[in-house]
Amino acid sequence: MKKIIGFSVVALAMFMFSCNTNTDEGIDIPEMNDEQTLKSAEIAVAEVQAEAAVTECNYEVEFFANAEPLLTRWWQMGKFFGWSNNLRYFENQCPDVTIEEGGDTGYPLTITLNYGDSTVLNNGKVLSGEIVMIISAPRNSQDYSRFVSFNDFTVDSMLIYGTSEVVVDKLDSTFRKFESEMTFVYPDGTTVTRSADRVWQWLEGLDTPEIQSDDVVIITGEVTGLIVWPDGTEETYSKIITTPLKRLAMCRYMVEGLVEVQVGGDVVSLLDYGYNESGEDCDHYAQLSTDAGKEVIDLSEKNYNGLAKQNMHQNQHQYTGENGNQNGNQNQNGNQNQNGNNNHNGNG
Repeated sequence: MKKIIGFSVVALAMFMFSCNTNTDEGIDIPEMNDEQTLKSAEIAVAEVQAEAAVTECNYEVEFFANAEPLLTRWWQMGKFFGWSNNLRYFENQCPDVTIEEGGDTGYPLTITLNYGDSTVLNNGKVLSGEIVMIISAPRNSQDYSRFVSFNDFTVDSMLIYGTSEVVVDKLDSTFRKFESEMTFVYPDGTTVTRSADRVWQWLEGLDTPEIQSDDVVIITGEVTGLIVWPDGTEETYSKIITTPLKRLAMCRYMVEGLVEVQVGGDVVSLLDYGYNESGEDCDHYAQLSTDAGKEVIDLSEKNYNGLAKQNMHQNQHQYTGENGNQNGNQNQNGNQNQNGNNNHNGNG
C-alpha cells in the first residue's frame, strides 16, 4: 500500500498553533514538518524539469506546424527538411521529417518528427524518439487543430508519453491553447502525471516561421499533477502561473514568471524565474520559497538538495543525538542504581 503524505491535515493543524512564512509577494506559506517541507520543495523542482521538457515539445510542434505548407510542398517535390544555421539544433543535427497526406484534400495530415537516439539543441538539451502530429485541416479553416502524441520520446533522459491538443486562436493568431495529459518518468524513477491547460502568446518571431532563434513567448495557465517518488510516496498538487512565464527560444529555462504550487488548497512553494544575478539573457537560477525559507536554486540540477533537505538532515541528527544522550543517561543511572543495590545487599 502506498504511503500518502497528508499535507493538508497536518499543515492546517500547525497553521492554527504556529506562525507562517510570508513571502515578498504577500503569500502565506503554512508551517509544516520537515518531511512535508522537503516534499513541497521536491514537487517544485520536479515541475521545473517537467515545465522545461514540455516547453521543448510544444516548441517543436509549433515550429513544424507553422512550416507545414512549406514542408508539404518540399515533400511533394521529393525535397527533405535539413539543417540550417537559422534553426536551434546543433550543427548538422535535426529531426527526420516525414509527411503522410490523407483524403482528397490532403487532410488530416500526419507529420512525424524522428529525433533518433540523440538530437542536440543549441541550448544543450538532448531530444530523442518521435513526436507524431496530426493536423486536422488547412490553417485557415475553422476546424484547424493539432493532435500530438509521443513515441519513446525523451528530453535529457526524461521519458515523456501522453497526448496534447493545440488550437490556434481564430481571431488573434499569436495565441495558442495547449491542453495535455502527459506523464514524465525521471531518471531516478520519480513519475509525474499532469494535466495542463496553457495559453502561449508570441511576442516576437511568429512572422519568421523559418527562423527559430528569434521567438519570444509568454505562457499562462494551470497544471494539476500527481507525483510518485521512488519509495512509493505520492502527492497530488496543482501549479498556477501567477505572473506569465517568459520563454526565449534559445534559453534552456524560463527567464521570467512566478509560479505557486498548492497542496490541499494551501500554497506550499513559490518559484520566481525572474531572479537573475548574472544579468545574462539566459541563466539557470530561480528563487524558491518554502516553509524552510527563501533560497536560490540551480534549475539545471535534477534533484533538490537545498534548505529543506539540509534542515531535515540536521534535525534528524539532532534528534538522534538527544536520544543517544538520553539513553546514555538512563544506562548510567541504571548501572549506578544497580551497583548501589548490590553493595547494599552485600553489606546487609
